[in-house]
This record gives sequence, C-alpha cells and structure tokens, in this order.
Amino acid sequence: MVITIHISPSLLREVSDFVKLVREYNNGALYDPFNQIIQDYDQQRIDYYEASSRVGELFNGHIQLVELYNGLNKEFIINYYHAKLWDRFAINDNQRYLNFFEILRGYRSGQKSMKKMVEELAINFAGHMDLFLEFCAFLPRD
Repeated sequence: MVITIHISPSLLREVSDFVKLVREYNNGALYDPFNQIIQDYDQQRIDYYEASSRVGELFNGHIQLVELYNGLNKEFIINYYHAKLWDRFAINDNQRYLNFFEILRGYRSGQKSMKKMVEELAINFAGHMDLFLEFCAFLPRD
C-alpha cells in the first residue's frame, strides 16, 4: 500500500519560512547541524526519537525556534495520520476515523491531557495496534 500525503501550500510555506529562519538565526550557526539532523533522519540513520532529541538539544534556549519547530512537527504528524487513517478507516469504519480527530482536537484545545488522549486512542485503535504504535512513536517519551 502506498500512502500519499498531501501537504497544504500554507504548511509548505511555513516550513520554508522556518528553514529560512534557522538559516538566518544566530548568523546561521544552527543551520548546518539542523540540516544534518534532517538528512540523518531522512536517510534512516536515526529514528524519530533521536531526531527530535537532537533538534531539542540544538534549539535549547532558542524559544522561538523550539515553538515553531514543535508546531510544524504536530502539523506533519496530523497530515501523516490523516492519510494513513483515511486509507484504513474512511470507507469501512468511518466512526474510528472521526473519533481520532475528535480525540486530537480535545488534546490540542487543552481539554484532554496527553495521558487521556493516549488512553482514548488505544481504545479507538483496538485491533489496529500498528496504527497506535506508530502514533505513539511521535509522542514525547515522557
């Protein structure tokens, strides 16, 4: 199965603007290490956790970069899961598909803790452990 992820033009602009900001930030001192992390992840030399950890260390103390990176990261995760969930549930189990986004919306709005979100997603993904584990891989380890 091939999953096609459609990324909105506005998200692509945000990513482009973020990369430009990293390139210009602190006279470009963070750009090369950031680019290396992205390349290592893209070439599967490191996993998502390692990439996130390295970016976190690199941007430590640079609040603007951390906030922007975290926001973009969430958007990519949602785009990825939207495509994968659509392929799995949209036709045969539309309620699970809709529940997923409702659960995420509750977390993003602050109405649910991360723990509560994970608990609800575990129930929603019952019988589809692969999706649940893939989603959990994007969450902070703590």
